[in-house]
Amino acid sequence: MHISESYAELVNRVYSRSRQEGSRSYPVACYEIFMLTQAQERANRKEMALFEQLSEIFDWDLSRRQRNAYRNKLNQGFTLVLTDLSKTILWTSRSFLTMTGYSSSEAIGHTPKLLQGPDTDSATMLRVRDSLRRASSVKADLLNYRKNGESYICRVQIDPLYDKQGELTHFLAIESEVID
Repeated sequence: MHISESYAELVNRVYSRSRQEGSRSYPVACYEIFMLTQAQERANRKEMALFEQLSEIFDWDLSRRQRNAYRNKLNQGFTLVLTDLSKTILWTSRSFLTMTGYSSSEAIGHTPKLLQGPDTDSATMLRVRDSLRRASSVKADLLNYRKNGESYICRVQIDPLYDKQGELTHFLAIESEVID
């Protein structure tokens, strides 16, 4: 018997016993973690490709540095939210669900006001709106609300996006939850 065959038999015996006992053996758990990691990496690559497609469709004039910065933020798990000029949400990254409790399909067609509530600071919101009206980038910490009503502090940077003809076309928010 080859060493690999005896190892395979051992793994199968341990796996069979662990299934009967309702627990998982170490090799199977490692394989599950590996498969989850691979699925997450595939999802990240798809999300990156989708962002690139949006960039091409809308003909954004992004420098290599900007494009790489947005890619890095996506890779690091930041939430990206794309809005049109009326601030209607057109697209969100997958991490939007984790941070807010809202799926992309629930958010699309709404404005980010969906995330604001009674204790969201109106002075900060006025400053953000004024900056966007002037098509300036803005950074702020906002008290937002998840779908379940729980509040959280959201650190947001909103950038205006221009097409290659110099026309303002969208706003892109890069968001993260502030953990104390």
